[in-house]
Amino acid sequence: MTLPWLVLLGSALALLVPMPAFYSRKHSYRDLHQLEIERRNGSRWGMVKQLLRFSGHWIDLARGLLGSIGVLMTIDQLATISPLYARHAAWADSVVPLTLATLCVMLIAFFFHYPGKCLAPIPFVAGTLLVLVPPSVAFLALLLGLFFAAKLRALSLFFILVAPALALLGFFLDRLLWPSLAGAVLAATPIVLAFFRHRDLVIPVRRPRSS
Repeated sequence: MTLPWLVLLGSALALLVPMPAFYSRKHSYRDLHQLEIERRNGSRWGMVKQLLRFSGHWIDLARGLLGSIGVLMTIDQLATISPLYARHAAWADSVVPLTLATLCVMLIAFFFHYPGKCLAPIPFVAGTLLVLVPPSVAFLALLLGLFFAAKLRALSLFFILVAPALALLGFFLDRLLWPSLAGAVLAATPIVLAFFRHRDLVIPVRRPRSS
């Protein structure tokens, strides 16, 4: 019984610790308009490399995926041991890890110190949703958000569109209330916090060597 609790603790910490809030000041932070200007002045591939070569994106995606999987596995195991867990496992499977992820996103917003900016934790949110929300719902909602955010060059559109898309697609495609609503709350949290704090959303990129 000790091992499941250790896995649960490690997975919960992976979801909760706001690592992006403590990125080095040596990194660059851009909104999509700035990236588009850099693309016009340089090359599309150079702009894409700045995004893909930033290791923090991949770490955040991995911890969203693995942390969510770890919490799900341990909740399922504990449900076979304890009647209390078995009684609540149906909603706890999605709500507990999504609540941890939402708290993480809130901590990122409050601890990220950059004048007038809020970090857009897209990889972390995407990794968490891909595990905890039904795949058909998560993929469609994320694709919708990414497409329009890139098309209209506004990071805020990703979160504005993904949140209601999760709720609506979850209801119409899977008829599952808890995962979709909890996922919608997670997706809406970054844009709500940025709005009330009057800050623009930015993403970290690898600084070009020439700078």
